[in-house]
Amino acid sequence: MAGIKLNPRDVFGEVLLEIGKTDERVMAVSCDSGAGSGMNFFKEALPLQYLEVGISEQDAIGICAGLAESGRVPVVSAIAPFISMRCFEQIRNDVGYANMNVKIIGSSSGLSHSNLGSTHQALEDMAILKTVPNMVIFNPGDGYEVEMSLRKAVTCKGPVYIRMPRNAMEMPVNLEKRSFEIGKGENLLDTGDDVVILVTGTLSVDALEAGQRLAEKGHRVKVLNFTTVKPLDKKLIRDAYKNCRLMCTVEEHITTGGFGSSVLELLSDMPHHAPVHVLGIEAGSTQTGPYRELLDYYGLSADKLTETIETYIHNLA
Repeated sequence: MAGIKLNPRDVFGEVLLEIGKTDERVMAVSCDSGAGSGMNFFKEALPLQYLEVGISEQDAIGICAGLAESGRVPVVSAIAPFISMRCFEQIRNDVGYANMNVKIIGSSSGLSHSNLGSTHQALEDMAILKTVPNMVIFNPGDGYEVEMSLRKAVTCKGPVYIRMPRNAMEMPVNLEKRSFEIGKGENLLDTGDDVVILVTGTLSVDALEAGQRLAEKGHRVKVLNFTTVKPLDKKLIRDAYKNCRLMCTVEEHITTGGFGSSVLELLSDMPHHAPVHVLGIEAGSTQTGPYRELLDYYGLSADKLTETIETYIHNLA
């Protein structure tokens, strides 16, 4: 693995400030989330481009739609379950259908708030926001992906949702081996295409480690990483599926309606019939505790992913 761990909130705050200094149209809109999302950098340096709405996500989305209509580029942040669910009607109508240039940041996504339980854990946000017209969805898993998602979001015309992680994450591979383009995946490992692992977001390192362990046991494995969940890299996924014997998707999200569901929809008309297993959190958030312990509990750690996928391989025989 690349080894360097960057705090995603620090990266987000620093990059947003850099962008704001060069483009006065960019406004940071906080729902009492300046510290939690890293926006305090921006608040201190560019107070005239900063708006604090308070714990009022519905109002924030409506205000951002108005800002976008007036030519601004609002970047609004709140804890992921609140900004994606509490104000869904406003996102759908005022931002999605109206195709407003609003950038929505779901801070502390997935199981990030592991000790606070289901109210603060965002495991349904991608499923919900995938249905919004014109919405682009980024699911970054490390500091590099957070930076590139934000840079692309601000230059991309139309609504964008960034599902931002809370914990410092390793990059799966060294920076010089990485590439980032909206709607494109990246190849993290390729020793063959018998077993294909598709991963998005915070689990890229665990999925890659599982793939490497399986490869060391003699299996031909490909691991593909997807920061963009909508639109998907259709060609990369379909090409990977054509010759595989087994495909698994991996995400820190419920298994209904998320990344894996999108992959299944994409492959539904293909004549090849290799099994596709969606690995995620089946029953929603039911547990609290340390973050890594929860990943292990839900079967999403490298150890558990290796065990599960190896079982699927043996069942092919």
